[in-house]
Amino acid sequence: MRIDSGVMPLAVRQPVAQERAAEALRPLKPLELSCAQPPERASFGDFLREALGRVNEAQTTADAAVQRVATGEADDLHEAIIALEKADLTLRLTSQVTQRAVEAYKEISRVQI
Repeated sequence: MRIDSGVMPLAVRQPVAQERAAEALRPLKPLELSCAQPPERASFGDFLREALGRVNEAQTTADAAVQRVATGEADDLHEAIIALEKADLTLRLTSQVTQRAVEAYKEISRVQI
């Protein structure tokens, strides 16, 4: 059995790239309400406001990453693409949740009391 010493594992050659890839593969942070007030006082509106703030933050981060790549300030195109994909996923999820909420409202409004 011959061991080829010219081929180094990815972890040895590119530790920074591997760390970035691991960061990108981590799931998005779960939406949590701040612990400043007791859980029984947290309203649904506060939850939605915080969730939409995170969606906006993802969009802003993606825009900044694309601008850094376009101006040549950033060398890593992968980070910009990952930021764009995260922003796209959060926006699509928000759209789906909105559509489901509207459908649920319409269904409830059709119920006769």
